[in-house]
Amino acid sequence: MDQSNERHTVSRRSVLGAAALGGVAALAAACAAPSIPAEPQSEAASAPGGPSATGGSASPTTSSAVAEASPKDVIARATVPVLCYHQVRPWTSSDSSYTKTQLVIPPEKHREHLDAIKNAGYTTITPDQYHAHLTQGVELPAKPVILSYDDGKDNQPEIAFADLTARGMKGTWFIMTVVVGNDGWTTKDQIRQVADAGHVIGCHTWDHHDVRKYGAKDWATQFEEPRALLQKLSGQDVDTFAYPYGAWNTAALPHLQKAGYSTAFQLEEKPIDPDRPLLTLPRALAVSTWTGDEVVAKVGAMATATPKA
Repeated sequence: MDQSNERHTVSRRSVLGAAALGGVAALAAACAAPSIPAEPQSEAASAPGGPSATGGSASPTTSSAVAEASPKDVIARATVPVLCYHQVRPWTSSDSSYTKTQLVIPPEKHREHLDAIKNAGYTTITPDQYHAHLTQGVELPAKPVILSYDDGKDNQPEIAFADLTARGMKGTWFIMTVVVGNDGWTTKDQIRQVADAGHVIGCHTWDHHDVRKYGAKDWATQFEEPRALLQKLSGQDVDTFAYPYGAWNTAALPHLQKAGYSTAFQLEEKPIDPDRPLLTLPRALAVSTWTGDEVVAKVGAMATATPKA
């Protein structure tokens, strides 16, 4: 890719066309990622914390220093439901059926989901809180959940952010940096606004390029540089990552760790990496046509599922 020519001209069609057109096939391909031996691991524990909001988001109970959990222990604890949303806007006549179910949720349906999740007793947490629980056994609320939003469309800070705030809930915003400030996408000021309100800014690569296709020159461009930019814009330590299309391979994991990420999220029910589980945590696409009862059922099923490695 000639990045010097692409940085200012990438559009939604060029960046996310594969997601809209490839859909299920892209996710299925992720399940067939090649197995590449991982390097020895040494995950660093982060201190528990994260903003709290009455009725919607809570910080874990702090505890004295404990031994770092083994990968096996981390896998056993990886049961917090994590939902993935994309655009929050009304459907249009040009939206495909896949787009309508997987990539765009109308605002009224989004609010229905949030109300159902909150009324069922779930509390939104942050990836940092999840990391503290996974690595140190730090206590979480009785029914924790992570609500995440991918890509960085402008309707996320304009609509989803307000919906979450009105309910005392926190979101995790996985942003690809190539589009920041472009027409129809999240602005620098919006990133800071969301971060200052206690939500979490995460990285979604520079240009939504499939991680399984990276070469030696891609690691800095896709992992390190976007993290540095998002940290500057948000004022946060950006240490959580979401794979484009949910797809990953073991070759990417040491590079993610080197870049400074402590957690990373895939999609659906692919096995967790047995050596670096913190960088392959499960996450599920939220289906926009689900009723409130259906989204609660999905969250409940994820909370009780046995993690696979």
